[in-house]
Amino acid sequence: MRIDFNKVGLEPPPDSGNTSRTGQSGSSSGSASTDQTSFSFDQTRVQSLESQVLAQPEVRQAKVEALQQAIGKGQYSVSPGQVADAMASELSGDAEG
Repeated sequence: MRIDFNKVGLEPPPDSGNTSRTGQSGSSSGSASTDQTSFSFDQTRVQSLESQVLAQPEVRQAKVEALQQAIGKGQYSVSPGQVADAMASELSGDAEG
């Protein structure tokens, strides 16, 4: 699975960096409170993490080959519970693919 890092949302205004709670009242008169927060990030750090993620292979070939060998040798086993869970997921539409 790949993540598209080119789709980045708008950055919040510089003065909205605080997390605050507004609309609170000292009494419990039923007034609603509103939580506000903002998210900011270090663009350099994000770019560094992006390059690390994109450098990873999409398929872990060593893992795939190890599983293929185990299956070929008859050494790979799946418990009946795992089979039942997979079947139930498939029937309920939870499974991918």
